[in-house]
Amino acid sequence: MAERISGRSEYKASADIDLSVKTIRKTEFAKRLYSLMLQKNWNQSDLARASGLGRDSVSQYIRANNIPSPLNLKKLADALGVEPVELYPNYEAAAVEEEAPALSFRQMPGDDEHMWVRINKKVPKRIATQIMVLLNE
Repeated sequence: MAERISGRSEYKASADIDLSVKTIRKTEFAKRLYSLMLQKNWNQSDLARASGLGRDSVSQYIRANNIPSPLNLKKLADALGVEPVELYPNYEAAAVEEEAPALSFRQMPGDDEHMWVRINKKVPKRIATQIMVLLNE
């Protein structure tokens, strides 16, 4: 993907990053972040300073170990001169997927009549309202 030139990597446009893709995962976000950083001829410390984030955080994002919080995504995008949606198009869905499963049920010990239900999914307002009505019966 990249070759070393005088201590820094130079991004080659022929790499496998398709910026038109609307749905990406952590690894694709990491590639986009790294690519944009290199286009500015920045290293991780430069991006950390420009965004106000810690260098360790930037490193975690570039290595695809973590995804940023919404605030940190905005800081990265601002520092790189792009919109957050350009840097991570499906951030909202990816963040939810990272944080919790879409649906889970848990039986309460000693209470056979009740269960905990956790729904972590974006749904239309009409469906959310129906769920609230059911839960309040």
